[in-house]
Amino acid sequence: MPATLDEIRHLEAVADRAWPPAEVHELDGWELRATGPGIGRRVNSVAPRDPGVLPLEDKVPAAAAFYRERGLAPTFKLTRAARPEGLEEFLASRGYRADAPTLVLTRLLEPPDKTAASLPAAPAPEWLAANAAVPGHFGAAGGAFLDLIGRIRSPVGYGTLEDNGEVAAVGMAVADGDWVGLFDLRTVPHRRQRGLASDLVHRLLAWGAGQGAGAAYLQVMEANCPARILYARLGFNEAYRYWYRVAEPGAAPPG
Repeated sequence: MPATLDEIRHLEAVADRAWPPAEVHELDGWELRATGPGIGRRVNSVAPRDPGVLPLEDKVPAAAAFYRERGLAPTFKLTRAARPEGLEEFLASRGYRADAPTLVLTRLLEPPDKTAASLPAAPAPEWLAANAAVPGHFGAAGGAFLDLIGRIRSPVGYGTLEDNGEVAAVGMAVADGDWVGLFDLRTVPHRRQRGLASDLVHRLLAWGAGQGAGAAYLQVMEANCPARILYARLGFNEAYRYWYRVAEPGAAPPG
């Protein structure tokens, strides 16, 4: 079943704790999150949690100024639970383009398996090397990535799978109460199509169940059809979607 608005807000808060930004500033019910370039949109975007009292004509330019002062494009992370109502339409009217539509998938977990292996609580050099080897990922911002995972305060497990003696797939799981989130699921390009991703997900889910989680979530780009097929086969279903509204580079500050 699709998530309710309250469920979306709860799971968004869980996911934000699992992937913490370097800076968080409050603005009338919104969280302004900033970390720096090259490390993803979630930690460099507005989380519009509560409606607040300020009119959007004042609040949106104030949020935009926060990002421009840090050399970042003003960006809003939106779900159908974003507040206040009408924010999406207001941003579109001010020239913010829609970007990076993403699905949040969830599934229930099996009871903990006492034979499931534990996972390291810190990434080994081999894990980091395999993670950086995936094109288009955080290899160009390795220091920022290490800083980010160093800020995680919930239990974390780092999963690694080898193929013919080579680290071929890596991923991480973050436990938070009844939820475990799967992040950074990566397979080295020349090791794909060998079932490694499925095995890795099962290992991370088993670790999450052992941490007391009863359900798991992950995020996948809407356009990533192979990953969506894989996760559906592993029992994940769409709970909700999110997307971003981004100010065009070089545009005048929206007002």
